[in-house]
Amino acid sequence: MKKISAWLLVVFILTATHSTYAQKKVAPALREGAHNFTLQWISWDKPGKVQIRKKKKSTYTIKGEQRDAASKSFVTIDGTLKVTSASELIFTGTIKSLYESINAGNVCERTGTYHFLAKGARKYWRLQEMENCEGNNVVDYIDIYFN
Repeated sequence: MKKISAWLLVVFILTATHSTYAQKKVAPALREGAHNFTLQWISWDKPGKVQIRKKKKSTYTIKGEQRDAASKSFVTIDGTLKVTSASELIFTGTIKSLYESINAGNVCERTGTYHFLAKGARKYWRLQEMENCEGNNVVDYIDIYFN
């Protein structure tokens, strides 16, 4: 009986220690400052820029754009990012995009909460809710780069 009690005590201590550690675990910091920002329809070779600023613990503001100098095409982002892990950001705010041959040349506006993920060896977080306002399986690859 003493052995069972001792084992239960050990299990209890280990569980309490793990639980306390898990509660104290903090999401990693996001580098503040300028980051590259792209929409594949515009260009991956000529990225725009976003500014990321720390608001509190794991919450940041983000604002920026990518524009095509030769056309009226653009993508903008304005809102907040919550860092949940090194590979996941939760964005709340507005993303607007325009590309002349998509969505009848009209602005696609997304307002709400969206997810950016970095998968595998990628050096960027990609918007996971990719469908353009046009529908028809047209997707936008909107990326925020680590640098």
